[in-house]
Amino acid sequence: MKSTIVSVYKQGMPTKTKTTDCVVTRKFLLNLADDIYEPKTRKFLRLCNGTLQNGPDPKDAKRSMHCGLGELYFAMTGRQPNQDRVNEDKVIDKAIELSCLSPKVLREKAIVAIEALRLDSELEHSLISYLKDANEISAVESEFREILSMIPDVNDEDLDDGCLDGTCSYETYRNRSMRVARQLRAAAKLLPE
Repeated sequence: MKSTIVSVYKQGMPTKTKTTDCVVTRKFLLNLADDIYEPKTRKFLRLCNGTLQNGPDPKDAKRSMHCGLGELYFAMTGRQPNQDRVNEDKVIDKAIELSCLSPKVLREKAIVAIEALRLDSELEHSLISYLKDANEISAVESEFREILSMIPDVNDEDLDDGCLDGTCSYETYRNRSMRVARQLRAAAKLLPE
């Protein structure tokens, strides 16, 4: 999805100034969730059936990145996490950066809105300067980050499911995929349509 940012001149003539890509959209996350677990057909992706990259998983020393986040990274970038040497936190940072929750995107939209108000030039300049200097994280971004960061925990919710000793069952893989997909759907609800 491309979000076109329009600058409104004082004369009222809109002109295209910048285009910001929002890769991680509501639709993107819902499609990824369906790829991991499709509730209608009950088709699912077997998560965590191999080793992962970039450091140990706190609950499974053989696993180095939670595969739910690895799947998210691959879907966003087309690259494996080990190719870019990213950890779980960097995957979540990338998801925010590529979403319309990105502070840069939100700041650009706010600047466009301020320009459209046609305020006194001194006030407009002051507001835009304030926005450019602001580094606050929105409440929605924080919630989005928290939901994504919980993917490893919800996946590993049932520690007695046999996966730690290498005996994951069909049902266990399905349940894990279902829980990860549920987290992605929850994160998707925070993004604009």
